[in-house]
Order: sequence, then structure tokens, then C-alpha cells
Amino acid sequence: MPSPLRRPSRSVRVPGRVSRPVRLGHQSTGSFFVPYLERPDTGDESPRRAYRPALPPGKPDEASAATAGPADTGPADLAPATQPAAGPAIRPDTAPATRQDAAPATRQGGVPAARPVASAPDRRPDAEPSWGTVVATTVQLWAKRRLERPWLRALLALVLAAVVFAAGAVTATLTRGGATSAQGKTTGTQGSTTSSQGSTSGSATGQGTVSSGSGALAAVAAARAQAAAWVAQQVNPDEVIGCDPMMCGALEAAHVQANRLLVLGPGQPDPLGSEILLDTATLRSQFGARLETVYAPVSLAAFGAGAARIEVRFSAPNGARAYLAELARDVAARKAAGAEMLRNHAIHAFPAARRQLTAGRVDTRLLVTLVTLAHRHPVDIISFGANQAGASPGVPLRSAEITGAPGPGSTPAVSVLTLRSFLSSQQPPYRPSIVAVTTASRRTVLRVGYPAPSLLGLLGTHG
Repeated sequence: MPSPLRRPSRSVRVPGRVSRPVRLGHQSTGSFFVPYLERPDTGDESPRRAYRPALPPGKPDEASAATAGPADTGPADLAPATQPAAGPAIRPDTAPATRQDAAPATRQGGVPAARPVASAPDRRPDAEPSWGTVVATTVQLWAKRRLERPWLRALLALVLAAVVFAAGAVTATLTRGGATSAQGKTTGTQGSTTSSQGSTSGSATGQGTVSSGSGALAAVAAARAQAAAWVAQQVNPDEVIGCDPMMCGALEAAHVQANRLLVLGPGQPDPLGSEILLDTATLRSQFGARLETVYAPVSLAAFGAGAARIEVRFSAPNGARAYLAELARDVAARKAAGAEMLRNHAIHAFPAARRQLTAGRVDTRLLVTLVTLAHRHPVDIISFGANQAGASPGVPLRSAEITGAPGPGSTPAVSVLTLRSFLSSQQPPYRPSIVAVTTASRRTVLRVGYPAPSLLGLLGTHG
């Protein structure tokens, strides 16, 4: 019987193969009995092979068969279990010996991974950067990333060159325009001294030629503004005004309502439909002589001179010949009415006003209103207002300065407020515009006026 302290033999004889014992190999069984949860941490992060459960104690033959691989077994191992096993017998209560220094198997060359040592946090800056620094840094980083490509750099260079060229062109244009305007303003002074300064006549003439274009444009713009202001103040707000596009723009700038304007474009065959016509160089070139001889024979006012001349004309609805004949009959009726007024003891007129009344130059609306006022209160006619320069002959005077006059005996003159109240109660078209003014002799009078154009035929056949 073998000694119990001796390790049992793991060699078996395989029948039919070799005559010497075959070594089945040795597998340490120390790790089979170490619990999984008690295995020490080796620090190896790599996945481990799953451990199989420990085999229960059994006979040596069963252990050998369980641990034997395909290469260590032969046909004899596949024989029926009734065949007796070769080898020494082992006591049933004998357990396999374990290696005292057994330790869990680890991967060869495996070294526990070292954890990185946490470094001290960086020190925060004392103060946050300004917005300018942030923007500059952002632009710098963007440019560095975007401009790595050559075609982007070329495109950026072209764009910058175009911007610089455009800025230079605009600056040169503005500088040239300012210099031209300054030369235009000094043209008059230089022209007046040309005759006495022979040495400088050539330079002054040259500057006058350069500034002639801007001077002509300035003259046209000035005449246009004056005509627009006169129309806005003097023309009846119910009249339709015909004008070229530029003149219509000036009228709108003078606060004339746009629905009163009839724009006469280049394709307009005639100015029919307008009651007041702004005769400009554009319309003269468009309609020619027919503008005066056919459509608008009478001028109410004129502004400017030469090509810049602008005339405010009354458009004759029935043609120029019919309107001129009607105007002549109206002048004759006004003459008779004026002479009749001077025979009224309640109407007092200064010498200049008397001459204008007898000449038939006073507007019919003004004649009727003054006669009506004299029936209630004696009136003193100081003067009649003059027409605007450029008005045609026969165009009546539409304003007068009046005040109260003493009555028969010792009756005092009525106040200006009484006259204003009476005139304000009149009905159109006889309700005038009334303004209180102070004359040079410190006397308060009323300026009474009516809008243009004057109405013809209000007197009818009565003198």
C-alpha cells in the first residue's frame, strides 16, 4: 500500500500505443479552491478568463479523465466503464494535495496600470479680457482658419482693393462737386472785376465757363422754388395745376396737395384738363408755340429769365380767342363799376386807388365786396395791391388795404374789428382773406385779398 504522503501517479498505460507510461501533464489545482470574490486586485484592466467551479473530490481516474484533453486520450479511454482501470489504487478519502505557494494566475508581463496623478488646477487670471480683446482674438482665429486656402486669400485681396477704389472714387467726386459749387458762387464777383483786370481776364473767363452749367441749374432751381411758393400762397386751392414732373415735385415740396397736380409727361399730347399751367422750358419744348396761342394765353405771374423762366398761366377751356374776348368785356364792365363806386359818398379812395378804379384794373369780387361794405359802414380805400411781375395786361388787382372812414356829420369811423366781422360773414366766392397790418404812419388797416385766377363775367351786363 503506498504511503499517504506520496503524490499519486498521474501516469497511465494506454494499451496498444506505447509500452512506457504516458505523462498526462500536471495542472495546478491551487486556484480551483480560491473564491472568486476574494481574489486580489492585480490592477490589470484587461478582461480575464472566466473561472470554472472547483471540481468535487473524486477518484484519481475521474480526475484524470476530466482533465485530460483530446490529445491525451486514446481508444482505451472510450471503452466501457466495466473495464478495470490500470494504475495504483487510491483511498477514497484521500484529497488531492495543493501547492502551498499557489496564487491566481495572471497574464505574463501584465503590469497594473498606474492612475494619472491629479495636477494642481491652473490659476485663474486676475481680470477677464475686454470685449475688444475677445473680438480681436475671434477675428484673428477666424482669419487664420479661413485664409489657409490660397483662393480665399486672393478673393479677400480683390474685395479690399474694390472697396478702396470705390472709396477713392466717391471722395474724388465729392471734392470735385464742392470745388465746382465754390467756383459757381464766386463767378459773379470774378465777372464784375474782369473788365478792370486785364491780366486776370483769361482765368476769370475760364472759371465762368466751368461754372456756367451749375449756375444755370441753380437759376432754374431758384425760379422753380419761387413759382411753387407763389402758387401755394396765391392760387385758388380748388384749381387743377398742370406741370412737368420736376415742377410737380417742387409744388409738392411747397405743400401743394398731390391730388391737385396733373403731371404732363413727354407722351402727353396736350395740357387739357388743367386750369393753371406752369409754363417751363420742358413744356415749351414739348408743346411749342401752341402753349401760349392755343391753350393758355394769359400769364398771371413769371419768375426767372431766359431758359430758366417759369410762367404761371391760366388755361382757357374754350380756347385762347374766346377767353381774350371775354377778358376784354370784363375789363369794360370793371371800368364802369369803378366809376360808379367813386360817386358813392361812403367810399373814400386815395388818388392812386381812384385811378386804378377808373382804369378797370380792380378784381370784380373786390368791387362787389367794397360796395356791399360801404352800404353798412363808410370805408376808406388806401391802396390796391400790385400784380406779380410778368402778369399779362388786363389781369385784375386782387387785393386792397382798407380801413373805416368817418360817417356824415360827426359819426366816428368804425373799428377794424367791426370791418373784419362783416367781411368774414360773406359767402364764397366773395369771402376774402383778411390780414391786419400796420402802415408806416402807425395806422392799423385790413389787407383784403382773393386768390387767383380772377373770375370773369360776375358783373354781367350791369355797369
